[in-house]
Formats: sequence, C-alpha cells, structure tokens
Amino acid sequence: MDFQEQFETFDAKTRAALVFRYREELSSAHVAQLVGERPEQVELRLGRALARLRDRGALTRPLGEDELYQWLDKLRDEPGFSSFSLVLAVRRERGRRRRFGRRAS
Repeated sequence: MDFQEQFETFDAKTRAALVFRYREELSSAHVAQLVGERPEQVELRLGRALARLRDRGALTRPLGEDELYQWLDKLRDEPGFSSFSLVLAVRRERGRRRRFGRRAS
C-alpha cells in the first residue's frame, strides 16, 4: 500500500494533525487547537500514525520525517488534503459524534 492509500485510511483528526504538524509546520499546541485535542493527545496521535506508516511500508526511513514532508507536499494540490478541507472534515466528524451521543442518551 503506498503512502496516499495508507494516509487515506486515517481518521480526519489524524490526517489533519499530520498535515498541520508536518506540511504546515505548526506547533503541537496549534495543531491541538485545530483538531480539538490536548497537545499531549496530538503527540500520541502523531507518534502512532508515524509508526503505522512505517510498519506498513509507506515510510521507509527510520524516523521518516523528511520523507513524510515530501509525501504530504505532493498531496498539497489534492482538494481533500487542503488545510481547509481537513478542518471541515474534523468538524464534520465532531458533529457526527455529538449527534450520535445525543441519540444514544
């Protein structure tokens, strides 16, 4: 599975966190604000995502950050991977969870 296929399997928050942290080079604190999590949660999410990308062969280098920058930059022109689209996807996901939670109550 190539990088883009693997990247697309992540949930909206993980995709957004990867793009904002590595392509846009925002701090973890800023990424946390954008995805609605604490900075510690963002760091854990990013660590798990990087490990998964490496384990599944989407990143070949041990740390993989340079390679990750290159892949994310290649996806820059993909409409679904723009910063705006990712923020919208995170908000939609959050809205679905809220609606589901209300129904379950």
